[in-house]
Amino acid sequence: MNTPLATASCLLLLALAAMAPPSSARVGSSRVDHSCDLELNIVDPDPLGTNLRSAPGARTGAVIARLQPQGEWTYVHVVGQSGAWFLIDRAVAVDDQAQDGEREVFRGGGWVHSSLLGFSELMTGEGTLLREAPSRGAKVVRTVSMLDDASEGPIRVLGCRGGFIQVDLGDIAPWTDTWCNNERTTCS
Repeated sequence: MNTPLATASCLLLLALAAMAPPSSARVGSSRVDHSCDLELNIVDPDPLGTNLRSAPGARTGAVIARLQPQGEWTYVHVVGQSGAWFLIDRAVAVDDQAQDGEREVFRGGGWVHSSLLGFSELMTGEGTLLREAPSRGAKVVRTVSMLDDASEGPIRVLGCRGGFIQVDLGDIAPWTDTWCNNERTTCS
């Protein structure tokens, strides 16, 4: 029996399903395991620049662009993850010579290995909460304060989910949604 309530319930479920990001989507021919929405700095020491690839993997993804070191530092907007690879949709150089102090240096889709991305410091403000899962409701496993050795890099970024990053602290691999990307300040 098709009642107005049943029809409304079906329409609501369809609308909610359409709004939810897929847990495993495809970008071109590349699979995105997790969607993300965060900014990380390029920490690649190569003076020739950071390779952006057409797909996740040094063997499977052709180099589509190279982000040359420009300005003081360059950060990227990460929108997805597949294994140890992050999908970005833009890169911005922080440069006092540019209008408003920043200049977009790449726009489009490209893959970067997670080891080439990072941040200035893990410590922000009163402290950074490190959680066992990528959720503000998840249990706090450690708090990083200015007195901790783990407050400054290099700290390896392992993964991303939404606005959270997973970091490698040696003994644990917690998640956080606060870190400092500013190379000029301590973000306190």
